[in-house]
Amino acid sequence: MAGFHRSGPGYLMALAAGSAEFFGGIALLIGLLIRPAALALAVTMLVAIFSVHVANGLFMSNNGYEFALSPLAITVSLAISGAGRASLDRYLARQMQ
Repeated sequence: MAGFHRSGPGYLMALAAGSAEFFGGIALLIGLLIRPAALALAVTMLVAIFSVHVANGLFMSNNGYEFALSPLAITVSLAISGAGRASLDRYLARQMQ
């Protein structure tokens, strides 16, 4: 590919965002490290909203930030509330007592 380099801030930021979404999503699914994973995903959503979607307005039909607001709200809620009863975090905390 002409002009594609595996260095520079664009590639590194895409790698960081993709890793946060992939590994953070898996962490949320299994209930491990809920608060740090949710915080990483919330930051990723904020960057996506302000760098890509905010100029297009609210609505998803115009590539706006309507959808990105949903995962942002979910991850902020999880970052505040923490893990639930059926999470791996709670299980490990009980085993360490």
